[in-house]
Amino acid sequence: MPGTASRAGLVHDVLRVAGLAGAVLCLAGHLSSPPRQWLPHAVVTVVMLAMLPGAMGPDGLSAGAVVLGAVCVWQWRVGCSYRRSAESVNLAAMAMLSAVAVGSENTHHDGSGSVSASVSVAEGAATAWAVLVLVGCWGLARIGAVLVSRAWPARPTGPRPARQALLAAESGGALMIGTMAVMLAWP
Repeated sequence: MPGTASRAGLVHDVLRVAGLAGAVLCLAGHLSSPPRQWLPHAVVTVVMLAMLPGAMGPDGLSAGAVVLGAVCVWQWRVGCSYRRSAESVNLAAMAMLSAVAVGSENTHHDGSGSVSASVSVAEGAATAWAVLVLVGCWGLARIGAVLVSRAWPARPTGPRPARQALLAAESGGALMIGTMAVMLAWP
């Protein structure tokens, strides 16, 4: 169908901008906190910019997935005591979605050019199922993080974040993960 590739490219461009807007929302929700709490979100914003197509070359996705995994551990260790578990789950989901993107990029751009259409469709379906499972696990982990934080409240290490900051961080995280998932599942 003519124009389908350009339409898919336009959708991906819009999703990339939405994902970057989510990263900026997360960062904005933490700027009133000490640097150890907002610095991981600044790193994530830079990593998302670096993972844009053409920004770092073919190894950009791999490096981005590794850095996101490291930032996840960093956030889990020194993040805001009120939000540590939820934000760590968000970052872990982003790292895993980035790893799926690395796998799908390697299978789609292997350079051989002799891949049959049925193999390509099967790989696309496998990627979509992997994304669906990851998003489902992310949702369950977020529910679990809320339940655990209610059952065993964290010892506060600072002032409670403002409601607007929590809203910005939550909506930014959901926006980033949602756009990453749609970009991977959309052909």
